[in-house]
Amino acid sequence: MKNITIFKRNGYVASLLAVVMLLGTFSCKKGTFDINQTNPNSPTSVPPGTALAAALTGTANLIYSGAVGGNQDILNNWMGYWTQSGAYTPSNTFVLYQLTSSTGSGNWDVAYNNLSNYHALIANVGTSSANANYRAVGIIMTSFVYQRIVDLYGSAPYTTALVPNAQFSYKYDSGDVIYKGILAKLDTAISIINANPSASALGKSDVMFQGNMAKWIKFANTLKLKILMRQTESSANGSLGSAAVQTALAGYTQASFLGAGEDASINPGYSNAADNQENPLYLDVVATANGSPGINQKYYRANKYSVDFYTNNNDPRLATLYYPNSSGVIQGRVYGSTLGTEANSIISAITAFGLDATGNPNGPTVSSPIIPATESLFLQAEAIKRGYLAGDLTNTFNSAVAESFRLYGVPNASAAATAYTSQVNTTTNITASANQLATIITQKWAALNGIDPLESFSDYRRLGIPKVPISVYPGVTVTHIPFRFPYPLSELNYNGGNVPSGGNGTESLTAHIFWMPANADSF
Repeated sequence: MKNITIFKRNGYVASLLAVVMLLGTFSCKKGTFDINQTNPNSPTSVPPGTALAAALTGTANLIYSGAVGGNQDILNNWMGYWTQSGAYTPSNTFVLYQLTSSTGSGNWDVAYNNLSNYHALIANVGTSSANANYRAVGIIMTSFVYQRIVDLYGSAPYTTALVPNAQFSYKYDSGDVIYKGILAKLDTAISIINANPSASALGKSDVMFQGNMAKWIKFANTLKLKILMRQTESSANGSLGSAAVQTALAGYTQASFLGAGEDASINPGYSNAADNQENPLYLDVVATANGSPGINQKYYRANKYSVDFYTNNNDPRLATLYYPNSSGVIQGRVYGSTLGTEANSIISAITAFGLDATGNPNGPTVSSPIIPATESLFLQAEAIKRGYLAGDLTNTFNSAVAESFRLYGVPNASAAATAYTSQVNTTTNITASANQLATIITQKWAALNGIDPLESFSDYRRLGIPKVPISVYPGVTVTHIPFRFPYPLSELNYNGGNVPSGGNGTESLTAHIFWMPANADSF
């Protein structure tokens, strides 16, 4: 595991060093924010456009950065995409599932830093109609980050979280309360956009949609769909349940959500001029600016589970996701393996985001997907299958697969996807499948390799699909991967009086996120 600098919740966005250097308009320093210093989040110190670009890039760092991000690498391992190199001593966190308050702490600390910056942006622009688009985007992205926190931790500070107090005491709200709150926020944000058609354009400061507010509305609706579909399997503990989810989606059409070619991806101007200007995942698992191995390029390798899946299903994405080994073949490693022969020359490395248009691995300038079109379409396919949304299931499923092929750079992606989904194979062909829901979720898992393992992790906890094998490392006694992350050391130290009992890791294998079904332990 990698260490990251820990900040108090009201700290500045020091973790966004990459975008700060790219924009060149303001500076900041690492460290814990001192409440006796001048508040660096002062609204007059940063222009709204600069603050928006920095906050959005901070969200990309939260998801993908191995240096200042949320350590999503853990989920890529647990969900069968990556594994640890045979050249290193295995981490107990990974292969024995022994979680502590240091496990994945960036998913909390960096998330709240990111939230603080969206909060500062919203406070800065106020309620003026001219700045309405900035306000709306800040609200939408606040909802996105809180969704991640709930799905990883469950209860969390929400209603009072972003207003600093001298006691550093922030009460926890339950996950269902936060979900209801952010769904309402998304409705508010959409209303703001629709009510202010003459608001100032975001332009280049919007490093996700370049000021296209129609796509921001689709993104907000897709995030709502994501949040609602989490709650299909239980109506207990504040979860909506299937009938209420269907009611909540009444009136929506497929045109309401991100469609083919409409990736929600962030790119503030990534380049190879310096390490902290590269795409964060590329820096993590591929290479530095000078071509040296990336931060974890030697540590994370191909997982045999995913390599076998792509191989057994004649899936051309295999060649876009992993590099051939020294013998020219793609080879994965069983998760938790202790074989001493599995050196990095044998087990394949990771390409990050697949191939570019020339067939070469995508480089340091590639965008960071936040919700790619393929994910949106798989969410829609599940909603259609369940009867929540009108639409053609086969066309939507096939389009979702095709969008994954495009995103990963499969040559002749459209034709290759058609051949793939036309196989006499219930894992790839939705019309041939006797369990179409399982086919949808399995292919969604295959489409999110390295991109959104949290979505795959959530489907695993919600449906038990796919049944990713647990580690084979000697001494493993668990029957399933952990259900949630422990609260981090920063929270235990500063806000310990409010942290729910068992939050230091003792309940990670038993405590359910509120939307999980009661039988999740038996998946």
